[in-house]
Amino acid sequence: MIRIAIVEDEDREASALQGFLERYEAESGENFEVTRYSNVVTFLDPYRGYDLVFLDIVMPMMNGMDGAGKLREMDKAVQIIFVTTMSQYALRGYEVDALDFIVKPVTYQGLVFDLKRALQSIARMKSMEITLPGPSGVLRVLSSDITYVEVRGHKLTCHLLHGRTIEVRGSLKNAQEALEGAGFLLCNSCYLVNPRHIGRVKDYSVFVAGDELSISHPKRKAFLEQLTAWYAEGGM
Repeated sequence: MIRIAIVEDEDREASALQGFLERYEAESGENFEVTRYSNVVTFLDPYRGYDLVFLDIVMPMMNGMDGAGKLREMDKAVQIIFVTTMSQYALRGYEVDALDFIVKPVTYQGLVFDLKRALQSIARMKSMEITLPGPSGVLRVLSSDITYVEVRGHKLTCHLLHGRTIEVRGSLKNAQEALEGAGFLLCNSCYLVNPRHIGRVKDYSVFVAGDELSISHPKRKAFLEQLTAWYAEGGM
């Protein structure tokens, strides 16, 4: 299921986009869940987590370009395609890592060209991202951005690049299930570490993105074996 948002204040344009997406579903066998919004504010608050967003630029309350900037603060993985008459904004699209601009009126062929590119990127990203419940909606985080997960009671703290953290309720088991296949290693009952961000291991300490974490005596042998195997496989 690919979750798609159409953020467009003109009902005719939004209906045309949705019709094209339904046509592509029928022709390709893809499965879309499409939600429409008439302005950026209701789209962002609360943000419900999407794979792909078709975003108009000229809208009331908040323009699409500013909205895309706020969206990127919450979701680094979502694919953004601007649908607009304002092609002069194309250069600013790079600032929010937009996939492309589609100039109105939208044609089916033009939509399909960008849609296929977006779906390829989404497939790659889904293999690397996890979904977390956040205070204002669903948060999606690339597993590669997580340096380590700290478990304290029923609280999980995801430590991210650049010193950011996300706190959610959960257990060690929840964290292991969410990160299954991402290569995270258990160094004790409190920490799951991302080997991509390990700087060094010394005695019973592992240094992850500048933080020193303890390795428990019972888990040290298995941790070092798994880390060695990870390096032997090319560190992927």
